[in-house]
Amino acid sequence: MKKAKIYIDEFGNTHLDLSKSGTFSHFVYASVIISEENEEKARLLRKEICKKFRLGDNIKSSNLGDSKYFDKRLEILQYLVNNLDFTIDVLVIDKKHLDRESGGLRFKQVFYKYFQKIFVNKYNELYDSYDITPDKVGEEFARELELFVRNNAINLDLFNPERTYRISDDIEGEKLIQLADIISGSIGKIYCTSHASERMEEIFNILHSRLSVQHFPYKSNYEIKTSEDDRKKDILIRRLSQDILEKFVKSTEGKNETLGLNLVEYLAIQNRMDPKRLVPSYEILTYLRNFNSNVTDDKLRSTIRDLRYKGLFIISHKGQPGYKLASSYDDIIEHFNHFMRYVLPMLEKLKAINEKMTNSTFNELNPLEKDDRFQLVKNLIGQIKNT
Repeated sequence: MKKAKIYIDEFGNTHLDLSKSGTFSHFVYASVIISEENEEKARLLRKEICKKFRLGDNIKSSNLGDSKYFDKRLEILQYLVNNLDFTIDVLVIDKKHLDRESGGLRFKQVFYKYFQKIFVNKYNELYDSYDITPDKVGEEFARELELFVRNNAINLDLFNPERTYRISDDIEGEKLIQLADIISGSIGKIYCTSHASERMEEIFNILHSRLSVQHFPYKSNYEIKTSEDDRKKDILIRRLSQDILEKFVKSTEGKNETLGLNLVEYLAIQNRMDPKRLVPSYEILTYLRNFNSNVTDDKLRSTIRDLRYKGLFIISHKGQPGYKLASSYDDIIEHFNHFMRYVLPMLEKLKAINEKMTNSTFNELNPLEKDDRFQLVKNLIGQIKNT
């Protein structure tokens, strides 16, 4: 496997007292990872960017902080993506969930040690050989931190001896850290809510196909809860559902759509009797077999699928084998949740496979970015935004 060159920079600070004005809500680590064979190309590209965008001798995200320079930031990011294969690894730390009174994380040294170990430890599984170069985090304990991470997160053995960790700086030392600097400064405008940009989506659209994002702490929740305001939408849902139903009935006149029409009429009757009730599948089948004795479970499901494609509000709930016409916004939310439990994990699986390929090949294989056939999937995954 090719050797990985990993450059790390950060966004935010370690202060945990979020009550102070200007305190960063999140701390973000970002690494830019390229293959060793592209190292010289990256060095030449860094110089080219400095010259092309009139940055002086160095790329510094902080010099692009004002809104008037935002377009230039976007242009630099796009130019970097267009001209170099690399991947981006991110750790987003929500400081609101860290106890500043205990655990030692209120101390800068402990904070850096703890999260850098989490951040770099994964590279032992991804790469057989690598060089990790993070930006300096303070002279007073830089050497101590380097020793700690080397001893606790860098696994050296007979089969993987080429793994190094060396703290440097991006001006007098390793200038390729500047690529991580512009990336981390931009990623921070997405994930650090206290310093988020109104134009964060423009940054995300450029970078998301290269991103692997880990959150600390991590909480997964695909559920969408309804609110009191949602109750106001119930009347609209009922009216829309009824209008669509009436248009469907009219559209079937003179057409051979008896099964679908019988199904919809039965659900409409049940809905008027009890709008909250899910009608069990076996009950629907029993009714439909009065008109066609050969109706099966598969035929019922395919008929409902076709009716949904036509826009009818036929909904189902998780873990309950039945159907109903939507009569409230709760119904719509539950129905969306039902399918999101399948759709989102599928997209996450595709994203994970793509990340594995991009990380292992330093972006040589990146179907979501480089294969036009998967642009729709790329856009859908982009909407998830690693939240």
